[in-house]
Amino acid sequence: MAVGAGAALGAVALLARYAPELDALLLMPPAPPGRSAALPAAPRSMGPAAPASPSPGAPARPREPGAGEASPGSPPGPPPLPRDASPPASAAPLVDPFADDPAARAACPADMTLVDGDFCPSLPYVCARAGDGIGHGCAEYARGARCRATVDPRRFCIDRHEWPNRVGELPRVYVDWYEAKSLCASSGKRLCRRSEWILACEGPKRLPYPWGFVRTPSPCNIDRAAIAFDIDAMTDEATREGEITRLWQADPIGSHSSCISAYGAYDLSGNVDEWTDNLADDPGTPRPATLNGGYWGPVRNTCRLTTGGHGPTFRFYQAGFRCCADTVDGVVTPPPRPFIERDREKDGVYD
Repeated sequence: MAVGAGAALGAVALLARYAPELDALLLMPPAPPGRSAALPAAPRSMGPAAPASPSPGAPARPREPGAGEASPGSPPGPPPLPRDASPPASAAPLVDPFADDPAARAACPADMTLVDGDFCPSLPYVCARAGDGIGHGCAEYARGARCRATVDPRRFCIDRHEWPNRVGELPRVYVDWYEAKSLCASSGKRLCRRSEWILACEGPKRLPYPWGFVRTPSPCNIDRAAIAFDIDAMTDEATREGEITRLWQADPIGSHSSCISAYGAYDLSGNVDEWTDNLADDPGTPRPATLNGGYWGPVRNTCRLTTGGHGPTFRFYQAGFRCCADTVDGVVTPPPRPFIERDREKDGVYD
């Protein structure tokens, strides 16, 4: 299937999103005509080009697939690793420190972990030490940031891993917001609210990264060097799979046992971007579909970073998701309050 125009538009959209980070990091010469420099990719066939994002406003919803049904044009599932690929060095057997937590086992399914804490609707991230351009140019964030709004108690379950939430498999990507919501619903769950995702990542100490305040190339899969993207190879069906494999830098689920938040969720920073449900937090938003966490490249990966510049039909090579669900142990928790940040939008990114 010919997808040249759609892929080119997608490349422009992604470059626009990550331009500050990539410009500062790569210092690459301009790409020749017909090429788009420094873009990530996913390990699967692209399928039909994604339609252009709708104009601002809650979009008309296309038909959702039924439980377990793949969306039209959606890849059937994660492909195998390249034949000559060896497991990453960090892919030791995963020992989950939260697996036997009695509160989590009573409240959530076995493949999910319990988040029980106070969400801060307004928390500034203040840079204490500038960096070299990687990760929005901040090498270390200041400690002691105080919440600037009344906290909102939350208690819910979140998938331990990115979809399909199975250790050893590759995270699913090239999925739009509607597909992510449908796949979560097919497993009896829902796409995480943006506020839920942020709380699960920051933990009770409200850290800018799941591991702390200092930008490091580990324990999560971040800050890998961008690889030049060959648009001709990607749009040619004969060469597409090879090009996608060449560009792919996400790791199998469970590869980073130390990339875990204080609530027991893995890979919230890096590996792949994750769709979140901004519409559930803010019913009046013109941007219902948001992405959180960043992917494997030299981009912003903080817990509170949210990209809102892509519409719900957007698909790309680094965009995946995970699911959330209500607890099942009967503990009564007040419903979440609206979370609205429209006045803080900046070029489609919530800083």
